[in-house]
Amino acid sequence: MEINTVLYMPDGNRRFARKTGLSLTEAYLIGGKTLKLFSDFFVAGGIANKLIYHAMSDYTYRRTDLSLESIYSALERIFEQLTEERFFEKNNIAFRAIDHSGKLPQKIKKKVKNLSHSINDTKEKEVVMLLGYSLEEDINQALLQNPQDYQTFRKNLIFPDIDLVIRPHEMRLSGGPVYAMAQAQMITLDKLNPEVKREDLELAVKEYSRLRDYRSDKSFNPHHKLSKNLRRKVK
Repeated sequence: MEINTVLYMPDGNRRFARKTGLSLTEAYLIGGKTLKLFSDFFVAGGIANKLIYHAMSDYTYRRTDLSLESIYSALERIFEQLTEERFFEKNNIAFRAIDHSGKLPQKIKKKVKNLSHSINDTKEKEVVMLLGYSLEEDINQALLQNPQDYQTFRKNLIFPDIDLVIRPHEMRLSGGPVYAMAQAQMITLDKLNPEVKREDLELAVKEYSRLRDYRSDKSFNPHHKLSKNLRRKVK
């Protein structure tokens, strides 16, 4: 499997809370567990070298409902669990977080620091968590280096090309690093983020492989039943 970078854009935590009658904090805590799920399956499992987990864009901080505090509470607990397990360290995975907003609470910053402490960021395997990513800031910082051509400009951006984008329930890209998604295969799961399971990822990888083979072989049948199975089984 030739996958270098996977981008996951979790969605549907608030809808999951309404659907199940759980509190926002409980819904975000369940949803936050997909960070470990994706890291374990793709990076620790050797399927991809890098996972980008797009938890929050910079505009997430503009929310006026109660979800921000629920997000912070869930992040604290998820980070504490991963730190106690030494998950990234044991799996030889570098971990870092990106926040362009400057609004991430200090308590969360400390949890991030604890989680990434003693992990060598030059490791080939990496998980990058977006906790306030801004596409505009990413591009502006690249332009400040006065690139002379497009290729140099691209090298100044944070992310290289992304191979696979997984998005639960909807197609909206939520201000992610779209410049890196130009050649990416996007697969949507007909589930909300807290409902995603390992079997959904296994099916997504099979679908990615099928589509890659189709693109490289004009005789390949684009209506192979696996695609229908993916849509049916992840519902």
